[in-house]
Amino acid sequence: MKVIHLSTLNPLILEDEPPTRPAAAWIQLLIVIIAPSLGALSGLWIWPGPVGGTLYALCKVLLYGIPLVILFRRLGLLGIASWPFQGWTARGSAAGLVSGLVIGLFILALWWFVLSGRVNVTALLEAVKENGMTERLRFLIFATWLCVINSLLEEIVFRWYVDSRLQRIGVPFLYALPLSALIFTIHHVIVLSAFFDWPLVLMGSLGVFTGGVLWSLLLRRYKALSPGWISHALVDVAIMVIGWWILTPIDGGPV
Repeated sequence: MKVIHLSTLNPLILEDEPPTRPAAAWIQLLIVIIAPSLGALSGLWIWPGPVGGTLYALCKVLLYGIPLVILFRRLGLLGIASWPFQGWTARGSAAGLVSGLVIGLFILALWWFVLSGRVNVTALLEAVKENGMTERLRFLIFATWLCVINSLLEEIVFRWYVDSRLQRIGVPFLYALPLSALIFTIHHVIVLSAFFDWPLVLMGSLGVFTGGVLWSLLLRRYKALSPGWISHALVDVAIMVIGWWILTPIDGGPV
């Protein structure tokens, strides 16, 4: 198995990765940038139902597929499986753990002491019921996917791929970092606005943007995906705990 580490000169670019033609790099990057927002708009706003759901799924395939195909061509299947764990250090993992716990506990405290009972969750509850997420097993499967797998995929796409491609087309890191965080935030704004009022949408979007900046910094500082992945996963755990709390009044919560 060929092992290719993140570059010591630029931790966002694989060592020995061949240069990408500017046109191809732009096209791939634009597809990845547009896909999540287009999918969210289709599934939640324009064509809610089977058509929108199909388009949403196709956009997710493009979002995750382009970076994974690039990794597969360089690393192979086993290499992709091991790559997120390469560069692991105790210090980096501690940074991810501490940052994730701090942010996660802040989110839980904010919801418990400030937002709970003051936020209209009717639209969210209707969507949850339609998707059968009031069933405990289905909710736990979804929460596990979101916290473990989806968080990793988003770190690969938005922290490694988007950051590195922005720099490959000439955007300095100082500007690439907030730009990639903004790209990460846009589709979250679309999703949040489908279920919540604008004050919470703005608050949540600011949190998503801040997380995107932090996780990019962790990747650059520790030259590994694992610190940002750990932090991201813990934040998602906090969000899923809030989701469980929201469902509690509904027939006693997930059953």
